[in-house]
Amino acid sequence: MPDFIIRRHEELALGATDATLRRSRQNGEIVRIAHGSYARSGPWVGLPPHEQHRLRVLEAAERARGTVVYSHYAAAALWGIRILGTWPDPIDVTTDQSRGGRSSGAVKRHGRSLTDVEIVEHEGLLLTSPAQTVVDLARRLPFADGVVAMDSALHIGRHGAALATTDAIARRVEAAGGHRGYRRAAAAAEFATGQSDSPEESHSRVWIYLLGFPPPLLQVEFRLPSGRTARPDFYWNDFDHAGECDGRAKYTDARYLRGRTPEMAVIDEKNRENELRQVVGRLSRWEPRDLYPPRRLYDRLSFDGLPSSKGRP
Repeated sequence: MPDFIIRRHEELALGATDATLRRSRQNGEIVRIAHGSYARSGPWVGLPPHEQHRLRVLEAAERARGTVVYSHYAAAALWGIRILGTWPDPIDVTTDQSRGGRSSGAVKRHGRSLTDVEIVEHEGLLLTSPAQTVVDLARRLPFADGVVAMDSALHIGRHGAALATTDAIARRVEAAGGHRGYRRAAAAAEFATGQSDSPEESHSRVWIYLLGFPPPLLQVEFRLPSGRTARPDFYWNDFDHAGECDGRAKYTDARYLRGRTPEMAVIDEKNRENELRQVVGRLSRWEPRDLYPPRRLYDRLSFDGLPSSKGRP
């Protein structure tokens, strides 16, 4: 665990009191992340939401009693599966429905027969498999959210290997047949791909489909005049039209900057865009915020000349 995590019992052993911990919370120096666990505010707020949720699950697991199976959002965070939207406050666990049990403010229990659930051990914890996890989420969330989670598990660019295969997801969908959300999960599984590099790309692909635009090819490689290569997120071969959804992380996140300043990253991206425009007929670019409301994406692609089979939403 990172050194900015603070545990109550360790602090009390060092001479702190509940009153001092309470004052630190009131002053904004620390935030509560689980029962008996806190984090220093500065490092904590700098973490991406999925990492915050992962650490909250791990801290809750330190104090869990008996056998606990982490599922849904909790399992997604532990596996590194990305989601669309915000991470919840309660920690998701799956329990045998025959044993009962109720949810609380800190824990959300999902009662079902454990014989119907694919459970594995991962880093000392029991949790639903990646395929089970994304199917569970897709059964309860809107279509776009399910696709984002499945795309993340299938992503072939992940270090090592993808977390799940299309066959593994299809088997878990089949196992859910007849239960609530089955058709929604089946639709998401049919649409999911391992070629989307980010939740923003997956979300864009869903809206491209729902808005009636032709299905694009993904990650097509182009040789640029400088000799470099570029792989736009989307490419419509019949229209010689490329599309990219660009979040702001590439200009602020150290993983994408790779030693560059944000200003240098902006210049590099602008030069890449100029070169890409020399090898494709048209190029559309949008930000994740252009997906809310989706007519903003519709207007962008339509203005750039891409046809749709549907009217403006």
